[in-house]
Amino acid sequence: MTVLGFEEQLRAALVELLERPDPAVLLPQRLEAGTALGLLGDPRFPVEDAQWRDELARLSWSSGAPQGYFCYVPDGNYRIGGWERGARAAQLRLAGFWIARYPITVAQYAPFVAEGYGPKAERWWTPEGWRWKRERGRTRPWHWGEPGYNAPNQPVIGITWYEATAYCAWLTDRLRDALPAGYAVRLPTEAEWETAASFDGSARRRPYPWGPKAPTPERAIYSAATSGGPAPVGCCPAGAAACGALDMAGNVWEVCASAYDAYPAGAHEAQKDFTQGEWVLWRGGSWLNNETSVRCGARVRYPIIVDWIDLNIGFRVVVAPSLAQMS
Repeated sequence: MTVLGFEEQLRAALVELLERPDPAVLLPQRLEAGTALGLLGDPRFPVEDAQWRDELARLSWSSGAPQGYFCYVPDGNYRIGGWERGARAAQLRLAGFWIARYPITVAQYAPFVAEGYGPKAERWWTPEGWRWKRERGRTRPWHWGEPGYNAPNQPVIGITWYEATAYCAWLTDRLRDALPAGYAVRLPTEAEWETAASFDGSARRRPYPWGPKAPTPERAIYSAATSGGPAPVGCCPAGAAACGALDMAGNVWEVCASAYDAYPAGAHEAQKDFTQGEWVLWRGGSWLNNETSVRCGARVRYPIIVDWIDLNIGFRVVVAPSLAQMS
């Protein structure tokens, strides 16, 4: 057997181990498998343009087990908010959309670092975001390339709303002719994120993506998992949401497109830009948090510039109606 053939077999075996919920395989083993897969080249998410296009070609308008990287969430009326007794809730109508199975990884973000922070990149940034980037001299995310945060299949961290939004605009530009008409790659609205995380495939929602049972290290990456940092994506298949998305509770907080104070009635609306004094929201909890934050209803707000608390901030993307379609 050639070295290449051995690597392909090993890669396939590691993917199978990570994707199969098996109580006999504990989290430490999964973390080791995820780390090894990252070194070999993790095939579970697209990086090159051709791989993104292949995934877009596989989009299915039916819910259930995902056909690839993107998980479909059907159009419908969804209850948003009201997680605690007496808390406000709203019934919102959402168009169908696809959500990425994992948060955006270091490998996926690296091509944008090479192109999206340069002097000719302004077209991908919001006006406020470009102003902030120039004022700060920002050329990459915080902690980019640092040990512990630079594995190819770890979630990218140290990300602001400005950077996540610019990445989405950059990726949409590259894939525009392969996207469904009127759709874009963008951040999920808070309603889209909450729906993908919590609904069970019908009209019911769950307190955790996987169901009613409390978090365990086999279901989520949080403080009890002792991962020591963001884990390679998708190490907890038992924690999958009904749509198929993984890591929606734990690993990294995820930035959404909506304004924090719009929740719940305006949670389906996307903010087009934020001034540097405004607040943005994160959802889902992280590797640094205890189980109270690792649930579908967990949400926090921080100033849009949060350089002092950025080790657990990431994002994931959706393929959904563009902002122009939503206006």
